[in-house]
Amino acid sequence: MKRPLDTAPPSSFRRLVGNLRPYRPRILLAMLLMALSGGFAAAGAYLIKPVLDQIFIARDAEMLYLLPLAIVAIYALKGLADYSQNLIMAGIEERILCQLKERLYAHTLRLPLEDHLRAKRGEILSRMSLDMTLLQNGLSVLASFFLSGFTIIALMGVVLYQNWQLALISFLTLPVALYPLIRFGENLRRRGGKQQQNMGELLDHYAQSLDGIEVIKVHGMEGAEENRFAKHAQRYFETMMQIWRVQKATLPFMEFVGALGIALIIFLGGQSVIRGEMSTGAFFSFLAALVMLYEPLRRLSAANNQLQQGLSAADRLFAWIDQPVEELPRRAASLQPGCWPGWHCQALSVRYEGAEDWSLRNLDLDFPPNQTIAFAGPSGSGKTTLARVLLGLLKPDAGRIQVGGQPLEEIPLAQYRQFFSFVGQEPTLFGGTALSNIAFGDQNPDLERARQAARDAHAWEFLEPLGGLEAAIGPRGGSLSGGQKQRLAIARALYRNSPVLVLDEATSALDAESEEKIARTLAALHGRKSIFIIAHRPRTLLLADRVVRLENGRVIAEEAGERSTLPVQH
Repeated sequence: MKRPLDTAPPSSFRRLVGNLRPYRPRILLAMLLMALSGGFAAAGAYLIKPVLDQIFIARDAEMLYLLPLAIVAIYALKGLADYSQNLIMAGIEERILCQLKERLYAHTLRLPLEDHLRAKRGEILSRMSLDMTLLQNGLSVLASFFLSGFTIIALMGVVLYQNWQLALISFLTLPVALYPLIRFGENLRRRGGKQQQNMGELLDHYAQSLDGIEVIKVHGMEGAEENRFAKHAQRYFETMMQIWRVQKATLPFMEFVGALGIALIIFLGGQSVIRGEMSTGAFFSFLAALVMLYEPLRRLSAANNQLQQGLSAADRLFAWIDQPVEELPRRAASLQPGCWPGWHCQALSVRYEGAEDWSLRNLDLDFPPNQTIAFAGPSGSGKTTLARVLLGLLKPDAGRIQVGGQPLEEIPLAQYRQFFSFVGQEPTLFGGTALSNIAFGDQNPDLERARQAARDAHAWEFLEPLGGLEAAIGPRGGSLSGGQKQRLAIARALYRNSPVLVLDEATSALDAESEEKIARTLAALHGRKSIFIIAHRPRTLLLADRVVRLENGRVIAEEAGERSTLPVQH
C-alpha cells in the first residue's frame, strides 16, 4: 500500500539537517563568524556605558576620540563577519537545493507509470516550483536561528553583567513571547500543506488549459475556463490570507511583549539610578542591550514562520521522493542483446488504480520473433494498456509474463526496454533540433543514419527546407503539424533500430499518401523486426501476419492477417 502523497514523513527536519553533514567544516566556520558577529553586537551595546559616563558625564576629552573610533571598528568587523557567514551559508543552501532538485527530477523519471497517471500534472509541477521556493526560504533562515542565538547569548551576557537582578526580571517576559511563537509556527505548518495543495490544483488547471487551448477557443469556453480558474485562484487567495494573518500577527505581538518588558525595566532601573545604585551609563547600556535583545528575538520569530512553511514543503517533497521507484530484479537475465526472444502472457489482467473495471482480463497471448501483429478494437478495449505492459511500463495485477522462457520480473527493466522502439498516439518531441529528436539518447549520433531514418519516415521532405537535421524543433513539436510530428517520431523509432517496433496509432494523423509511404517502409521491415501495431485503419491492418481483436479487455477474435505484398521500398 502506497502512502498518500500528502502524508508527512516523520523526520523532515532531521532529513534536511542530514543534507548539511557534508558541509560541516563550512558550517563551523560560518558559526564562528556568527559568534563573532554576536560578540561585536554585544560590544556595541556595552560601549554605551563608557560613552555616557566618560564623555557626557565625566567629559573625558581623550575618550571623545577613542570611543567613536572603537564603535566604527566594531561595526566594521561585525559587517565583515555577517557578509562572510551569509555568503558561506548561501552557497551551502544553493548546493543543497540544487541536489534536491536533481534528486526530485531523477526520482520522478524513475517512478512507475501508474504514479504519473494517477498524479495531477500541476501537483508534480508545484513540487519543483512552489515547494522548492518555500523550502529555499526555510533553508535560508536556518542561519538566522544560529546568528540570532549567538547574538541573544552575547547580549544576555551584557545585560547580566550590568545588573543581574534587572536582567532576571526582564527574562520573565521571554516565556510569554516564546509560547505564541511556537503555536504560530505549528499553525503555519498546517496551513502550508493546504497552500501547496491549492497551488497544485491551480497549476494543473493552467497546464490543462494550455494543452487544450484549441478546444477552448473553438468551443468559445474562454469565459467558462476563466471562471473555473478564478475559483482555484480564490481558494489559494483565502489560504494565503489565513497564512498572512498568522505571519503578520507575530511581529506586533513580539513588539508589544518587548514594550512591556522595556517599560518595566525603565521603571525599575530608573529607581536604581535615582537611589544611586546604578550609574546612568550602566543603565542605558543595560537598556540598549535589552532593546537589541528583542531584535534577534523578532528575527527568530519571523525565521520560525518561514522555517515551518519550508518544513511543510519538505514534508511533501520527501513524501514524493519516498515513493518506491520501478523495482529492479535481484539477478540479471541471460538474454542476447538485439535479439527478440519472444513474449508470452498467461491470464494477464490489469486494472488502473481507482478504476472500477479491469482494463485487461485474463489474456493469453504470444508475440513471437519477427512477426507483425496488429491489435484492433474500439476505444477503451485495452489496446494501449497492453502496449504499456509489453513495454514494461505497467505491471500486471495478475497473470504471468515470460520473455524467452524467463519470467519478466527477473529481467532488468533497462535491459528489457532496449528491445523496443515506440511511437505513441500523441508523438512526443523535445525542444532542440531534428537530429536531437531523431537520435534521442544517442550521445554520438550517426548523421547518415539519422538522415536515412528521416527519409524512411518521409520526414526529410519537410525537414530539408527547414535546415535538415539542424532544423529547430520547439517544445512538443512547436509549429509542426500533427502528421509531421508523427513522421518525426517514427524516424526516431527507426533510428533506434530495436528488434521490436511498437506503434500505437502511429499513423492516425497522416494523410492517405503519407500513410501509404509509411506502410511501404513497415512492409520492408517485415521478417526483420517484430512489429506490434495498434491501428483501426484497414491499410495498416494489411501489414499484419496476425490480427487480434479486443473488446472490454478481452480477446474476442484472433485471425490470420492479409499481409500486404507491396514491393520493398529502397
